[in-house]
Amino acid sequence: MTANTSQYEHEMMNDPAPPADTARSQVLSNLLQASTYLVSTLDPTELIHGLLQRVVGVVPAVQAGLLWMYDSQRAVLQIEATYGIEAVTDTIVRRIYLRAGEGIAGSTIRREDPLLIETRTAYRDLVVRAGVRWQNDITEYLESLPCTIMAVSLPLRIGNEIIGVLELLNFGSEPPLQRDDVPVLQAFSNIAAGAIKNAQLHAQMQAHQRRLEAFGAIGTVVSTAADLSELTHHVLDVMLGVVGADAGALLLLDPGRAMLLCSAANGLPDTLELLHEIPVVGAVCEEAVRYGQPIRRPLLERADEARLIEHGFAGCAYIPLLAGGTVVGIAAIYGESRLPQRIDVQTLMMMSNLIGFAIANVRLYEDSQTERRKLAAVINSIAEGVGLCDRAGRLVLANQTAMALLSIESLPYQQPLSEMPDFYAIRDLDSTPLPVERLPFARALSGEVFHDYRVLLRGASGQDTVMGFSGAPVYDDMGHVEGAVVVFRDITASQRLERAKDDFLAVAAHELRSPLAAVRSYTDLLVRREQRRSDEDSTELRGLTILAQQVGHMLRLVDNLLDVSRLDAGQLTLQMQHTNLISLIEQAIEQLRPTAGERMLSFESELSEHTITCDALRIRQVVTNLISNAIRYSPNSTRIDLFLMIIWSDELALRHPAFAAARQLSALQQAQAERGREPLVLMSVSDQGGGIPADQLQRLFRRFQRGNQRAGEGLGLGLYLSREFVTRHGGEIWAESREHQGSTFYVALPTDIDVAQAQNGTS
Repeated sequence: MTANTSQYEHEMMNDPAPPADTARSQVLSNLLQASTYLVSTLDPTELIHGLLQRVVGVVPAVQAGLLWMYDSQRAVLQIEATYGIEAVTDTIVRRIYLRAGEGIAGSTIRREDPLLIETRTAYRDLVVRAGVRWQNDITEYLESLPCTIMAVSLPLRIGNEIIGVLELLNFGSEPPLQRDDVPVLQAFSNIAAGAIKNAQLHAQMQAHQRRLEAFGAIGTVVSTAADLSELTHHVLDVMLGVVGADAGALLLLDPGRAMLLCSAANGLPDTLELLHEIPVVGAVCEEAVRYGQPIRRPLLERADEARLIEHGFAGCAYIPLLAGGTVVGIAAIYGESRLPQRIDVQTLMMMSNLIGFAIANVRLYEDSQTERRKLAAVINSIAEGVGLCDRAGRLVLANQTAMALLSIESLPYQQPLSEMPDFYAIRDLDSTPLPVERLPFARALSGEVFHDYRVLLRGASGQDTVMGFSGAPVYDDMGHVEGAVVVFRDITASQRLERAKDDFLAVAAHELRSPLAAVRSYTDLLVRREQRRSDEDSTELRGLTILAQQVGHMLRLVDNLLDVSRLDAGQLTLQMQHTNLISLIEQAIEQLRPTAGERMLSFESELSEHTITCDALRIRQVVTNLISNAIRYSPNSTRIDLFLMIIWSDELALRHPAFAAARQLSALQQAQAERGREPLVLMSVSDQGGGIPADQLQRLFRRFQRGNQRAGEGLGLGLYLSREFVTRHGGEIWAESREHQGSTFYVALPTDIDVAQAQNGTS
């Protein structure tokens, strides 16, 4: 309380009450003096805690107050300071945080205008809006307040930004808070908001200055340190000085042994176990090592930290030392209980990158020759073949396993790509010689990362060997490809096993088809008989219906396996005939409607009738599969939409880039692409399910492939077969989806319809 303020209070007690205008003028004068104090105070903590005391001292109508500050990241208001309320009440309110619209402060934030509360009842009604989660605290707070209460809630405004709320209380003393006081108090609140913001900016500038000084000190240490030990000791001293901590240690990571080794310590007792090497697994800082994220917390009563507590430490921070994202060590810092809250993590993490790089460079310099020998030993000990080429495609490295798999005695150093197809007899799985651009090294040099790329070559046995290659480009520091590495192994035996598996599935499916068909026929007979004999909702009928559906599902799985075996044997032929596509789709919908449950199936078409030349069985199989998938992966009470339209191929390519990409990759479409613009019939099936991640969309149409996020029964053959059937009709199939936004599958087929008819068709 200033001397002027004390004099003002003395005059108020001894002199008669001045007229209202004179009293308000005096309050305004005193507030202006308080504003001068606020503007001149640059410590945000002192300013925030002194603000309420100043207001209570110069405004006779105010006996207490609360200062709420707004956290824009969390979008909540929280108490930063209180004045004039009991200690227990202060403890209670500091636990409460409010969102916009909650309590008095939240209501003020939402209104963006000051709020005058003239009765205890009105005050109580607004306070309890804070929500049920604070009910006990609010009740205890209200009970501690006097019977008479008035309040004014003022937004702390800077232009269009509100940084908090100033809540001032009157406990029945004279003079009371009046509406004429609000504009004056709001003007003061705006000045206070500017002062708080200015103090916060000043504190940030000081923090930046300390960071620059710390970085300068780190730079000096890094440039002058003669060895790793000297570097770590000086670095630890600088970090402890920046943080203002009592003690700490710098632990270096030995990744080979997964151990942390203490390289420097300061202020710690010599008997502490931290001064010795400790395993990463189970260490107090294990998460910082594994994830590269700092840890700040109170010390715990556990083996490694209990002894620290015994020596008077209460808080700790474990800061990872990073070199290009790799953890090379940990800075362990110990101090008093407030250390975890006051520590500047951002500054320390920026410093940790400089320190981490410095440590990594020193260790690299000391260990370069040893690491080179280790690298050679590791490559030669790999059980798979490893090869490396330079940016021109010349072979520069191969391990012993690679030379054994390629049946060569010595490395053909600098062998160019152009010689490799003949030298190693490299072919695809159909024994067609591979062009140079499809060689594993060539694919990797083009920037491609691939796995399990299978080719034939002459192996150690002198016979054809199936090799599985994985490869990737090697980049320099500028991001340019400077070479390529491939890893390969002999998978001839596994290839035979896969072929045997496919043959077994084909035979098993063929043998299961006949008995399942008989079971289905008899089940359908039982269903029809039960429908005639009993109520439609009888337990027996529901059970038989479920049985019939499951048998039908098993038959579809078996038919899919048979179709796959026919495709592999080249025995699948299309029975082309004129087919009414609209009738075909409607029949498929009606057949699947009983399985849709509460899902709504909707079908719209631009044409009342539409005939195309196709294999009706296979196209119906495609339609059934797409609708079944939509039903399977859609929640109940959602909508599944089917739409049919005629569209020009160039227009379709503009609307759907996935269609254009498929056309470029489809060998069956090359002749049609040369013809240019053509009419197509486009069918879409849209669901409202969970969607498919972008990286899984292209893989959906592979054999035995299913989305990782998609639950349900199936072998992963439906979409694979659908793509085969559609492309054999000269069409394309693709999917478009976003996670949590549903999926749409498209089928584009050549159409026999006259373009004029398409344009004049009805919906």
